[in-house]
Amino acid sequence: MTAVFLMSMLFGLACGQAMSFCIPTEYTMHIERRECAYCLTINTTICAGYCMTRDINGKLFLPKYALSQDVCTYREFIYRTVEIPGCPLHVAPYFSYPVALSCKCGKCNTDYSDCIHEAIKTNYCTKPQKSYLVGFSV
Repeated sequence: MTAVFLMSMLFGLACGQAMSFCIPTEYTMHIERRECAYCLTINTTICAGYCMTRDINGKLFLPKYALSQDVCTYREFIYRTVEIPGCPLHVAPYFSYPVALSCKCGKCNTDYSDCIHEAIKTNYCTKPQKSYLVGFSV
């Protein structure tokens, strides 16, 4: 009976991870600074997807930290830096952004992630776009 229970638990854990579709996903963002003449369109990867969660009935009796659910977040990432063209000399023309290398289902770490799910209101360029990107890793 113990072996059957153990195998059932292992199978359940494996299926739970397999059903969690948390993967690096292509994302396009538009970067512009008020002082610079151009806008950049950057293709990067972010962590997105579905993580298995369970909602328990005894919420009133548990401490708040026990109620947090897993989100799709970064396992490994690097920062890339691009130069925004057309910036005056007194403005730093560099912009750094994360690139997801791998993702996991886990607690959201506010040290490097925006843990609030809000729609981006202005994910478009209001200035002319420059097609030449200068990117390098930091």
